[in-house]
Amino acid sequence: MVRSVVVALAVALTVAPSTVQGYAKYVKLVPNGGNVPDNSNIGHLDPAGETGLSDFGKAFSTAGNAWTAALCQADTDGDGFTNGQELGDPCCTWTTSSTAGLVADGVSDPSDATKTPTSSELKAGCSSSGTSTSANFTGSGDSVGDVVGTVSPAGPTIGGMPPDDDEDDSSESAVLTAGASMTTISSVAIGVATAVVLAVVL
Repeated sequence: MVRSVVVALAVALTVAPSTVQGYAKYVKLVPNGGNVPDNSNIGHLDPAGETGLSDFGKAFSTAGNAWTAALCQADTDGDGFTNGQELGDPCCTWTTSSTAGLVADGVSDPSDATKTPTSSELKAGCSSSGTSTSANFTGSGDSVGDVVGTVSPAGPTIGGMPPDDDEDDSSESAVLTAGASMTTISSVAIGVATAVVLAVVL
């Protein structure tokens, strides 16, 4: 009996951490992934990530779990601002290796139409030259090789959605996050439940 419990716990503890690591990686794949006010899990409907994907999470999944020009230029919550504007990447230039053009202040939740960017820079969108309409951005801004796509000025205006450049390739990166602490608790609970079931069965 003791041997069965030890084996069951070993299996459960091996499986549980991989679940936590799987969610935490998404924070790094989206601009300001861990910096969205009031939502540490923009890809899911709840902080623990247990009740399904949000509209942004579905779009991220459809984009191959990558921050693509199409995902950046989309408006998944229908509030008139692109996902790029809401996440601080108005010109769709952010990559995991370059923060060029990234705006950290005033970001909003691309899954909640009641929350929009508070920064005037993000509200203004991107100029036709592919640069932020304000000079107050973080990053070097000189890395042409890291550009994901160029967008036109956008926002809650008539015809506000910029065109898609159709460059959806595997070198682009992105998406969502999950509440790591809740995921840890959920994973441990699942691991313990699995261990108990295996101990009873064995």
